[in-house]
Amino acid sequence: MSEQHPKSTDGLMRYLRNKKGIAISGSSQKRKLMNIGYYHGYKGYRYINTPSNKVPYTKFEELVSIYDFDTQLKSLFYPYVMLIETALKNYVLDILVTTTNSESFTVIYNQLLDNYKMFSTTGKTYKNAYARKKAEDKFKYELKRRLNLRNRIYKIQTNAYGNGNKIADHYLRKDINLPIWATFELLSLGEFGHFVSCLNQNCRIAISKKLGIRPTDDTDAMMPQRLIYTIKDLRNAIAHNDVVFDTRFQTGEINKQVGHAISNVTGINHLTFRTITDYLILVIYQLKLLHVSKSEMKRIISRFEYIVEKLRSNIPINIFHQIIYTDNRSKIILLKKFVSK
Repeated sequence: MSEQHPKSTDGLMRYLRNKKGIAISGSSQKRKLMNIGYYHGYKGYRYINTPSNKVPYTKFEELVSIYDFDTQLKSLFYPYVMLIETALKNYVLDILVTTTNSESFTVIYNQLLDNYKMFSTTGKTYKNAYARKKAEDKFKYELKRRLNLRNRIYKIQTNAYGNGNKIADHYLRKDINLPIWATFELLSLGEFGHFVSCLNQNCRIAISKKLGIRPTDDTDAMMPQRLIYTIKDLRNAIAHNDVVFDTRFQTGEINKQVGHAISNVTGINHLTFRTITDYLILVIYQLKLLHVSKSEMKRIISRFEYIVEKLRSNIPINIFHQIIYTDNRSKIILLKKFVSK
């Protein structure tokens, strides 16, 4: 049977045995494979990080253990990344409404979404034509981002109305613009990050201060948007039931200032976000900013430790250390100290 041809469950089991050297047989394992599906049963877990790094499975139970680990991670993180998303939007919303005394997107757009102005070349002198051209390009780039944000928000509102969204229907049917809180309900986390990045520096400083980010860790007032972009990929992977255990969900490089800021307050170094342990640290850092209770954060860490130890006992150690790095224990110890402060 060609690998390119569709396979029945029995055919897939033969394929795993004969072509991949994975011991799988019996009605119990057949049901498990059917329950988790082909993608989650094999395709999604046949490698770690990159397709070239194939996992040398010898037993179907090893594959199932990684699948279970991945599922448990998503169950652990889901309510907290959703809490973080909701809270961040509400913190920003409070700053916007308090500053402008308005919930109108138009007012906020005109008064606060004008970060491009800080790059204006008007009245400035430059040492040469290249420096001026570079500054002008930056101004145009930031202005275009602002215009794209406005267009994107109007498109989102239009699509929401066309798809029968109740909030959009309530306002737009009456020819009333959506208030900013309603607009935030429609924005994805990535779009929300774009929104925050277009806010002027004074507004971003106010958001950073409200979140309790140390000024020395956010000298350019860009940490809120960096945290949004960093948590975004994990949130989206969980929401779409994608694989998370090996952090393959990352869509781009994470700004190094995020790791530096977290290291400065937790004492945890070498945060590369190449392992799920670092994302646990990211989540706990943000939950502490949001004043989630110590007992709740300790429960999250304890649950993470439990599912990690369960994985350790069920797969070969050489595979385990490709998923959970050898510095996991030292990082968890420091994370517990951070939570207890």
